[in-house]
Amino acid sequence: MKLRLVFTLVLASLSASAMAATDSTTQTNNTDTASGTHPFQLSLPNKNVPEGNVNGGRVALFYGRTDKVTGANLTLFGLSDVNEFKGAELGFFGVNRNRVDMQGAQFGLVNWNDNTATGASIGLVNYTGGTYTGAQLGLVNFNKGPMIGAQFGFANYAGNLTGLQFGLVNATNRIDEGVQIGLINFDKSGTFVSKDVPVFPIINARF
Repeated sequence: MKLRLVFTLVLASLSASAMAATDSTTQTNNTDTASGTHPFQLSLPNKNVPEGNVNGGRVALFYGRTDKVTGANLTLFGLSDVNEFKGAELGFFGVNRNRVDMQGAQFGLVNWNDNTATGASIGLVNYTGGTYTGAQLGLVNFNKGPMIGAQFGFANYAGNLTGLQFGLVNATNRIDEGVQIGLINFDKSGTFVSKDVPVFPIINARF
């Protein structure tokens, strides 16, 4: 009788554990679905449909904020705000903003990278706060951090330059290794003529 009671208690305990595990798995799966990665997302002000990251295509209308996007990102008449992006961004009368890192190609009125970026940025204004590796093409290209690559525009600025600046006005704190070609070339650390001459027309270089 005692043995039967023990078996009954063991079976009841196992059944309860199995039911708890099933409930936990269901909750985990529901959580993954809610906050996981999706093939498509529509970003609206204060709302993403569906919520979560994107591996595929995303459309931001007026304003949309998402953590991670891999694939294609289309901004319509507003601001796309992403933490980490890999792929191609197209801003149709819009602004592409990436807060942590951008890897790929950007096309927009304004391409705005708070931190690092790798690839190509084409727009009226291109801004990067950290290191940019690649090419920027625009009326104004402003790279607060080091520029490793090429800038083509009416006005170009790089914190430090390794590569090429081609424009009407080019400016940098220092050319580490590269060339400036333009009407006005400014290097705060000095031009190839002298360290005391920070401006030189047409061409300036350091190798």
